Amino acid sequence: MINMRCEGLVDSLNEHCYHILGCGAIGSSAALQIARTGGEDFVLYDFDKVAIENIGVSQYDTNDIGSHKTTALKSKLLDLNPHINVTTVDQRVSTIMYMDQKDIIILGFDNMASRKEIVDNIMKNKYTNPYLLIDGRMGAEHYQQYSYVGRKELQSYNDSWYSDEDGDSEPCNKKATSYCSNMAGAFIVNTIRKVLTNSPHETELTFNFPLMSLTKNTYFPK
Repeated sequence: MINMRCEGLVDSLNEHCYHILGCGAIGSSAALQIARTGGEDFVLYDFDKVAIENIGVSQYDTNDIGSHKTTALKSKLLDLNPHINVTTVDQRVSTIMYMDQKDIIILGFDNMASRKEIVDNIMKNKYTNPYLLIDGRMGAEHYQQYSYVGRKELQSYNDSWYSDEDGDSEPCNKKATSYCSNMAGAFIVNTIRKVLTNSPHETELTFNFPLMSLTKNTYFPK
């Protein structure tokens, strides 16, 4: 069992389906770390292909250049665990493919407009209620993360949203470093673990590498 060394920290990751929207720096790192920790069901969304500039910041290598990111990431997930179930969506999407499990959504797009479109469409359908949505936003040496448990919390998403035009001073994952993307994946999996074990978790956090500073807002379950 590949996650035997973290057994007992969280044993329910395989009970959820992980929707990775954007399989670049944040998405590829989060997906592989979720799989290493016990996640077994994934839906990967990305219409882009692996290019040379992706190698330094994502979980791909030169053998993946020219392949769809979803195809390359699926292969890497199956290399980790051949029993993982992976669905790929190689086109632009505006909503998620809900499965029969508790859906956990990871937003790793490289633009803000796509994030808002997904969240708006989730909220328009009153029957959709994702278990958890995590929005990871990455700059060259700066990471931001916002987490929403359930539909009720997701109603406040616009409070943290800004347009691409207004976001020049905010993180943008078109400017990325490998250590920031790997840390992003770690923060995401840690948040999933905390939520699934009903532990205090960060609803908002930022990490700045030059200053090595972490700011956060923590929710303490009753």
